[in-house]
Amino acid sequence: MHRLVVPKLSSVHRFACLALYRALLRQAGKVNQGAPALQAIKPTIQQNFKRYKKLQSPTQTANALRAGYEALDMLHAASQGHERSINTVSQLIAESQDIKERNRQRQRQLSKFSRPKPLSRIELKRMESRRFQQKTAARHPDATPILSRPRPVVTGKRRIPVLVTARGVPFLRIKKPQPRFLSEIIKAKLKKRWGLIERRDRLQNELLFAQEEDEWDQLTNQSDDSVTWDLALTTCIQETDDSLTSLDEKNLQLAEEMWKVVLAERELAAMGESSTHSPGFHILPDVFLDVPASKYIWTAPPFSGISNDLRETESG
Repeated sequence: MHRLVVPKLSSVHRFACLALYRALLRQAGKVNQGAPALQAIKPTIQQNFKRYKKLQSPTQTANALRAGYEALDMLHAASQGHERSINTVSQLIAESQDIKERNRQRQRQLSKFSRPKPLSRIELKRMESRRFQQKTAARHPDATPILSRPRPVVTGKRRIPVLVTARGVPFLRIKKPQPRFLSEIIKAKLKKRWGLIERRDRLQNELLFAQEEDEWDQLTNQSDDSVTWDLALTTCIQETDDSLTSLDEKNLQLAEEMWKVVLAERELAAMGESSTHSPGFHILPDVFLDVPASKYIWTAPPFSGISNDLRETESG
């Protein structure tokens, strides 16, 4: 039975082709040194080998190898200063460049009459997202504070906001996608809080060095009990902790105000609904609406993005 040999999978064939490839590039470098006008020889060799490396036909493979060996002999003669070989190589390179230029012009002409490729659904969605981000980069001039809700009268269906957190920063999500202006505010708050945490950690690391400085001052009789390195760093750490506590308290207070807005919106939506409710809508009982907002917490593990897990804590 005849054995089928795939040239590109044969180690013998690959070895012969790579040897020919290296020899052609080596001779092309010698020709370029002798004639600077023939700088396109090496790129032409590389392009042709890349073009024909997947040949399967034995006839085409043999013809390509035969042409390569003839080109190698011609380049060797040209590198030795043979005028006829140099002229032949120059003519072949010029013809190759002319063919490439004609193909480029033909492609340019065809591109003028070809229909533009329609955008895919993913590309359209991406473009729409970019336009929305550019549109919402700044605060709308007619925007009202979020805590001014609920609106007594709305056009269309009332949208009940959802209280969510981004690593502890609460905000109300009305609809998706999220405006860029809101995202920038959340990033700024998170960056400020993370900066305070990094400052506190850095000061705590410096506290050990401060204690050693105080010991050195005591040994050299230069210590002052009223002002010490340890006291200065401890004061800075306490101020940083106070700033973090103040930020967390503000976030908690803001979350309570936002939760009141959510409860009020739910109550108005329940009052405005007819007997047939939309799927998934749940009317809260009056007892639930009277529960203070402080009995609700929102959980967001560190660096987990946004969580909308809002649940009632167990009463003590």
